[in-house]
Amino acid sequence: MPTVYVVTLPHVTHGEFAPVSLPILPPREITIGDEVISSRPPIVVLDIDGADAAAPALPVTSTGTVVPESFSLSVRHDRIAIRAADAAGERYARGVIEQLENSGHGLRALTLRDWPTLPVRGVIEGFYGEPWSHSERLHHLEEAGRWRLNRYAYAPKDDPYHRGRWRELYPPADAERIAELARTATANGVEFVYSIHPGLSMQHSDDAEHRALAQKVRSLHALGVTRFALLLDDIPLTLQHEGDIERWGDDHRATGRAHGETCARFEREVLEPLGLGGTLIMVPTDYQGSGPSDYRTGLDETLPSTVAVWWTGDDIVVGTITDEHAASATRVYGERPLVLWDNFPVNDFDRTRAFLGPLLGRSPGLPDAGLRGIFANPMVEYHPSRFALSTVAEWAWNPRQYQPHHAAARALAAVAGDDAALVAPLVAAASTWPPSAPQYPALQRVLDAELAHVGAGGSDLDALCGGLESLDAIASGGSALRDALAPWAAAGVSAARVLRASIDLHRGHGTRDAVEDAWESLRHEPVGLARPVVRGFAEAVLGDRLLDPSRTEVHSAPPEA
Repeated sequence: MPTVYVVTLPHVTHGEFAPVSLPILPPREITIGDEVISSRPPIVVLDIDGADAAAPALPVTSTGTVVPESFSLSVRHDRIAIRAADAAGERYARGVIEQLENSGHGLRALTLRDWPTLPVRGVIEGFYGEPWSHSERLHHLEEAGRWRLNRYAYAPKDDPYHRGRWRELYPPADAERIAELARTATANGVEFVYSIHPGLSMQHSDDAEHRALAQKVRSLHALGVTRFALLLDDIPLTLQHEGDIERWGDDHRATGRAHGETCARFEREVLEPLGLGGTLIMVPTDYQGSGPSDYRTGLDETLPSTVAVWWTGDDIVVGTITDEHAASATRVYGERPLVLWDNFPVNDFDRTRAFLGPLLGRSPGLPDAGLRGIFANPMVEYHPSRFALSTVAEWAWNPRQYQPHHAAARALAAVAGDDAALVAPLVAAASTWPPSAPQYPALQRVLDAELAHVGAGGSDLDALCGGLESLDAIASGGSALRDALAPWAAAGVSAARVLRASIDLHRGHGTRDAVEDAWESLRHEPVGLARPVVRGFAEAVLGDRLLDPSRTEVHSAPPEA
């Protein structure tokens, strides 16, 4: 269905209102009137298909059913009318009202209608390294509901009870934290998905292993967990136990069959008796790429057709996912529900990097090509991850309307709040994606101009250097977000010193020693911010190589699924 904007409010154009002027996700359809609403009128919730025309009718699917989570809204001087498909839709409508009231623009007469494109929109805490803290997870669940994300998958690789010690029940204190996460998720309209990873050691042919898996899941269900995932990633593509090899064989196809049968048995013997049949999602061992494989052939032979499959695209960490990638992956996984495990903005493969920019490179046509959902795998650092996760939420809600630049502006305001102006230079410097892409292209362009003609960088170069220098204000921390960003802020300040010294030398009033001293300070920063760009400029000015900045403490994690 097409996006429709009819904006009649004076001095607010389509371009200003839709992406930037108000801090709300631009709805698919909106009409804004001239009338200013001086005080909030009462809110009335209408029947889904009632005769009252105060709020627009809800959209329907091709089968004639109302689109889940959809809502419409009408604001008039005498009342606000909400029509919603379900509790989620009503929550989103009320959220729009609250955002409009708090925007500084006040309420105006309007009608709007909105609905999600992808039915599954979430975050998976699935990285290697120190897991998020309990308080960070609670904060995320509250924020996820506001951002219209409806899933959170618990899958931290370094939780021993999730992976290495999967057979063991959680100790009481840990179990209570899981229960609190499940309660908080439900209260915010988010489904808590507990992901268990038995693949490292499970003998699939052993009944005792299946009983242990069932016991673990039933204990979690008793804590309030109602959705589960089975993870079989980052393990050998051949079966490791003699009993499994005797039953299925020793090739990749045999592994796929064994994994499919384990999922089928899990559905039949564990989830269905709990009333949770048809909800399982799994990660196969062969989770990247979109072509056929022996493993996928075997998996297709035994995996129930209702089980959703997590897939990472054509590689583990990807810059681009095309419609053809998704369509091909859907085919090779047997037309099962395909869900993207998007390794964005994950940084466990290089802890010196922060990825603070918007989601890029995801085709808006992926849902039409077979994609049913997306889970973003974030950075180890929770608070910096929020910038990117906010944009993932926008893309997942309406990929065809998604505009990365505007989504990033809303993310900066939502995450940084009063610190937005301070944090903006850091976000700009760390917005590159994919990881292999050139860093901080805006700075690179100005430095290239300066190298081509002395002084050509001008005020633009001075402003970019000043932005990095201003990060000193957050380098000492002071809030959860500032504390998390502080290492990169300090690196930005050091990078500015190298740039200033190099610019001075390039323009004839600096020294080589000043450049080399500044570089020596920068290269000892534990993290990097546009370091290749800064180094390249300094070396071009010096006409010589600087000391190699590689450091032994850079983390190199196993590939994350």
